[in-house]
Amino acid sequence: MVIWGLVTLILGAWIFYRSISERKTRSKLKTIGIAFSSLLILFMGLGLTIPKSPDNTTTTAVETTKSQSAKKDKAKTSKLAASRSESKRLVSKKANSEKAAADSKAESERIAYSKEKAEADSKAVSESIASSKSTAERIAAASVSESENIARSESVASEQYAASLSASIEQSQQQSSAPTVEDSQTPISTSGYTKDARGRWHRSNGQFASKAEIAQAGLTW
Repeated sequence: MVIWGLVTLILGAWIFYRSISERKTRSKLKTIGIAFSSLLILFMGLGLTIPKSPDNTTTTAVETTKSQSAKKDKAKTSKLAASRSESKRLVSKKANSEKAAADSKAESERIAYSKEKAEADSKAVSESIASSKSTAERIAAASVSESENIARSESVASEQYAASLSASIEQSQQQSSAPTVEDSQTPISTSGYTKDARGRWHRSNGQFASKAEIAQAGLTW
């Protein structure tokens, strides 16, 4: 506005100067009209140039309103920022809780799997031990039975062998008893050689004869 007032003042002053300087070439009435017009323009320029004093009350109210609005906007902005921060914190907390729950579930599943595997391994070991024990018992029972059978067979064989040996001895004694008596009563005498009950050959003089002598005599040793 001040600029426009200055432009108007310059324009009014220039018109007034022209009206005074050229009054001789114009009529008096026309010169007076131009002079009044230039003066009016000058006053208008002065009015535009001089700033109006603002109303302090209105300015203060406006400034107070602006300040309050700024404070309210700032409070709203702070509240909105706090709300966003709280929302982010809640979202992060929820995500952490879900992650912790997932980790806990995974750990529980892993522990359950480990427990089931340990129970299965323990059961398999127990079954293997029981099977080994049963096999060992069967082997021991079979070994005892085999030992008993062997002992029984050996006992039977020993008894049979003893009986057979006793029978053979008795038969030999029975067979050898008669010739022994007979031979003891009548020794064998051939070509001057005599055979006693024990089957040994003697010369006529009673001495033992050699195997060569018996062979030369054509006798059986």
